[in-house]
Amino acid sequence: MEKSIALMAGQLNVKFIEVLDRYPCNEDLECKYVYTRSAKVQDGDRIAIFKTGWKSLRNYLLFEWAMHSTPAGLNSVIFCKYDLPSTPNDTDDLYQFCYISGENVVQGISTPFQIYSAESKYTVNLTDSLKNEQQTSHLKHLLSLKDKEILRLKEENAMLKESLKAIVDQRKFQRSKNYDDEITELKEVTKMLKDTVLAQQQELNSLKLEISRDRAEHKNLMLEKIMAEKKFEGVNEKKPSGVKRLNLDFDLGSLKPLPPFPFDSP
Repeated sequence: MEKSIALMAGQLNVKFIEVLDRYPCNEDLECKYVYTRSAKVQDGDRIAIFKTGWKSLRNYLLFEWAMHSTPAGLNSVIFCKYDLPSTPNDTDDLYQFCYISGENVVQGISTPFQIYSAESKYTVNLTDSLKNEQQTSHLKHLLSLKDKEILRLKEENAMLKESLKAIVDQRKFQRSKNYDDEITELKEVTKMLKDTVLAQQQELNSLKLEISRDRAEHKNLMLEKIMAEKKFEGVNEKKPSGVKRLNLDFDLGSLKPLPPFPFDSP
């Protein structure tokens, strides 16, 4: 899993419910989900289908925009049967739903399921299914580790600042002073603080770089959406009369850009 996903993802706020073990590829697929907290639906939130073992948000097979419904209630989206994988080679794989916010943050992951066709002659065994469930649990664990690491660094920085302030205040009230010893001690403390600040700055620069990459990825997603929209418009035009035309009109103008990094200069 890419480091950028682990860095940006917070606690999962979306739970997929009534996920079946298998879905036929010749029927529309309904995905149901609820918000586990008082989450607010944002512009750009979407539910995507990935093959299990995916390593990048670009590895999605298809997605639908999340509906602006009541967060406390049951929500659902429909994946059109014409978009689902239908070849025998594909339908023997495992898939999972992922809820991705408009800021490219993974907010929910479902248990694995299979999409099968009439030509499929076998399904995955229980061992493979258990393995993918373990991979899903491992991903959730990675999503929380980086947040804890950043919090720990912030706490250490605050403690170092308090220690330096205490040393300076203590020296002010001392009657007899050895300035040479104090200067040496302060230099050591200052050097330690500079090293700590430098390490944290490098970490922040790394975060900035990865957020910049995610912004570029967000733009690529929008471009892929436009290309997919044109593709399916062509498919709808070729359908015989009487077949309902797919409604792929989305208000892309309502999507908001990624927010600036907190430490960027205005």
